[in-house]
Amino acid sequence: MKMTMRTLGSALLGLTLAACGPAMEGEEGMQDQEQTLEAGCTQLGSNITSHACTHQNISTDHVAVTATSGLTSATPSINTTHKFYDVTMPAGLAGTVKFRPSAAGSWAFYVSQNVSVTVKDSAGTTINSVLGHSVSSGCSLVKAAVYDLTSTTTDYQVTFGAASGNLLGVVPERLEDNRVRFYQDADNDGYGNNSVSVYTACVPPAGYILQRNDCNDANASIKPSATEIVGNSVDENCNGSLTN
Repeated sequence: MKMTMRTLGSALLGLTLAACGPAMEGEEGMQDQEQTLEAGCTQLGSNITSHACTHQNISTDHVAVTATSGLTSATPSINTTHKFYDVTMPAGLAGTVKFRPSAAGSWAFYVSQNVSVTVKDSAGTTINSVLGHSVSSGCSLVKAAVYDLTSTTTDYQVTFGAASGNLLGVVPERLEDNRVRFYQDADNDGYGNNSVSVYTACVPPAGYILQRNDCNDANASIKPSATEIVGNSVDENCNGSLTN
């Protein structure tokens, strides 16, 4: 039986993945990596916002660039991830930079002032923001605007509104790189169900928490911190034993 090149490639990929062992948290595959902002997301979670703030607090993460008034040959790029860009803006005017995503996905532009954020593709067509809101970050970042960006081979034109003092802090963060898994806590006992979870960079749905390992999420008296009652055939503390 003939093996096509596609079949052979799939087989080799399967062997490679098997040799690497089971997928770690976050290895969701190519299709997942290129998904747009998930339905129902109304606000970014604290994890991605806190991560953006860490770059402000690390001096070596700061990169100074000078925005241009409109797109010109001198327009700088802010392509490097995990950086805090100190953008010098044109005096009293909007400023433009270029951004080429390292991977397709949903990208948040965090900014240190409540200015407008406009993104255009390589043809100059404006891309609509899929999410935007103020943030309480614990650092100078006050607003996030999210865009679904699909091209990794062309530059997007990002224009920020005029900034007070003509200096604006900007941090680009990819949502898919900052997701956290939350578990459903249906019985509200502080422990979530391992089998029901969401993996997101957004604020999780109500009733979802970080703590997991509840072996009975319909009974608040059964959870890892409970005291085991010997002789009743119930594993109160979820350790797999009925005797301790």
